[in-house]
Amino acid sequence: MASIEFSLEDATRSLLEDGFFAMEDANIGELVSEMERRGFPYSSEYGLDFCNDHVLGDPRIRTVLESVFERCTLGHWLRYEQYPGHIVCLRRPGPKAGRRVLTVHLWARGSLVEYYRGSHLHELPVEKEKKSLYRIHEAALDQAGCPAVEKTFTVGGLAILDARLGYEIKKGYTITFMFATDDVLAGWTKMILPYSQELANKVAAMESTKIGVNFAFDTGNTSK
Repeated sequence: MASIEFSLEDATRSLLEDGFFAMEDANIGELVSEMERRGFPYSSEYGLDFCNDHVLGDPRIRTVLESVFERCTLGHWLRYEQYPGHIVCLRRPGPKAGRRVLTVHLWARGSLVEYYRGSHLHELPVEKEKKSLYRIHEAALDQAGCPAVEKTFTVGGLAILDARLGYEIKKGYTITFMFATDDVLAGWTKMILPYSQELANKVAAMESTKIGVNFAFDTGNTSK
C-alpha cells in the first residue's frame, strides 16, 4: 500500500521526539480524490468502508496506534482545509495534556503543510479556534525552539501526529481521523449515523479489542 518503505520503529520514534511522522503515498492521494468526487459521504456505507479499509485496515496506521495505546477509539473524523497564517493543534501542547490522542492525516494531492517539530512537548499559550482546534502563535513556537518542517504531498500522503503538535495547512486539505484514550473520549460527542442494518453491521465489523469506534445511530425516536 505504501509508496515508500514504512518502519514502525522510525514512525514511533518520530512521533515521540518530533511529534509527527509523514510520508508521500500516491494510493492515498487517489483514495482522497475519489472521496472528494463522491462529495465526502462520511455517513454512508461507502464512507464506513473507506474508514475501515484505508484507515483501520492500513497496517501502518494500525500498528502505530496499537504500539502507542493499550486501547483507543476513533472519536471523530472530518476534513480540514487550507488555513494559511493559522498554526493550530487539536490538544493543548505540553506534558500536562499527555499523549492521549493521535491524529491521522490523509492528504489530498498537491497539499502543503508545516509541522512544528517538538511543539507537542512544550506548554505553549493557545487560543480557541474553529472546529475544536487551538491556535498557537508563531512567536511562541520560535521562543520554544520549535522549527517548521515543510511537507509537500504532491501525489497525496499519510501523516500520523501527536494531537498536541502545532501545524499549518498552507495548501490543500486533509481528511482527519482522531484516535483517543477512554478518558479523553468521555468528553467527546458521538458521531451520528442514520440507522440501517447495513450501517450497523459495518460499524460492528469496525470494532476490535484494541481500537473502537465512537458511533451512535439516529433511529428517529426522540422519546427519553
